[in-house]
Amino acid sequence: MLSLRAHTLITGGLFAALIVLGWVGNLLDATGLIPRGAGIRLASLVIFFGLSVALVFSAVPLMVQLVLGFQVRLGNANRPVIRSLIARQRVIVLVLWGLIALGRLVGIPAAIRDGAFDSTEVTAQKPGGPR
Repeated sequence: MLSLRAHTLITGGLFAALIVLGWVGNLLDATGLIPRGAGIRLASLVIFFGLSVALVFSAVPLMVQLVLGFQVRLGNANRPVIRSLIARQRVIVLVLWGLIALGRLVGIPAAIRDGAFDSTEVTAQKPGGPR
């Protein structure tokens, strides 16, 4: 596995990319520099969904290393349970990634069936909700 610093940079970079791309997209849309259409909407959905999935997967090793590192700093590194978890960090990450992947395997077809990725135009509602 990579170092804690590397995982922090990867996760932070993906998070920053989501924020910056959202700002840039809103700015381009507000100024009218990009045409509105189903193709642009679908492309942005795919890009942001891909970045979100990458962010989720990159956060797992970061969290595992943070928790186990915290246990080491507390002085629990010699305890049998913590020692075995530290030795099996990669297995923990792979199991969690597998569970996330299985969740995506179930969730994405359901989202597609329910219209989450339809390329229809979203209409803005007036303040106060529909009337």
